Amino acid sequence: MLVNLGKEIRLLVLTGLVLILIASFSVIGCAPKEQATPKAAAPQVLRLALIPAEDIVEMMNRFEPARQYLEKEIGIKIEMFKALDYTAVIEAMRAKKVEIAYFGPFSYVLAAERANAQAIVAGGDADGKLSVYHSILITHKDSGLQNIDDVKARAASLTVSFVDPASTSGYLIPKGYMESIGIKVDQAFKEVIFAGGHDASILAVHARKVDLGATWEGPYQKAIAGGVVKGEDVRVIWKSDPIPRSPVAVRGDLDPALIKRIQQAFLDMPKKAPEAFAQWEGMWEKNKSYVAVTGAEYEFIRQVAIGLGKLQAK
Repeated sequence: MLVNLGKEIRLLVLTGLVLILIASFSVIGCAPKEQATPKAAAPQVLRLALIPAEDIVEMMNRFEPARQYLEKEIGIKIEMFKALDYTAVIEAMRAKKVEIAYFGPFSYVLAAERANAQAIVAGGDADGKLSVYHSILITHKDSGLQNIDDVKARAASLTVSFVDPASTSGYLIPKGYMESIGIKVDQAFKEVIFAGGHDASILAVHARKVDLGATWEGPYQKAIAGGVVKGEDVRVIWKSDPIPRSPVAVRGDLDPALIKRIQQAFLDMPKKAPEAFAQWEGMWEKNKSYVAVTGAEYEFIRQVAIGLGKLQAK
């Protein structure tokens, strides 16, 4: 009997293909569904640091009502990180030991470069515009210094106090100005010291431990108003152009939704916790609000730092 082998082979092939397809669909149907990548869990604690522009214990005490407000508003426990100098705050953020920090403009620029800091708010005026402040150089009335020309003429015999190498008004801006008029700060003066805080720089001038001190108007006015320094004993011989107010920044790797929540809590503080806001921001009389910032506001600070060799141009 003749057998149609071609026809049988075709039937076998078709049957095999059907079985393979059925098996494939069975495997697909039984396979577990792909799970969406889970979002990073919200941190149990947010650590917040203040640059030690003044006595850090006093600053932390003054900030305590604001800390309590932020903790309640954000819904996450907030712990204070105690830093002894500006660089310690930058390094703490770089090492992921701090999530939120108050920086000065220059220390923020450094933190953005080294620690992925992202500015979210800064002090604003009553109209909701970014407020400004000024760096000043002060001297004792008996120093004989009347103006910056006297400083230039007598630099070799003068001792100068700056605040911190990462301070804006207490180092970067006054140094940048002096360099621009031909005073090479690192070589021109008899001695250059870092006092560690604005209050310490002011007191060094008042006690005549230094001839010239860098600071900004807020702590200087506070020292006079509090009777710590006699206004007639210490005078201002130079004042800078306006500097944008210091920012609050967060680590850029935090969840964007959390960053937005933190930012909104700060923006709402003047209305929702006016006493806490006033206690913390009260010494900066122009600060009546918080305004949203992106970091672009501090570009000219970055350019000054590049000009002084403190940062590399990108």
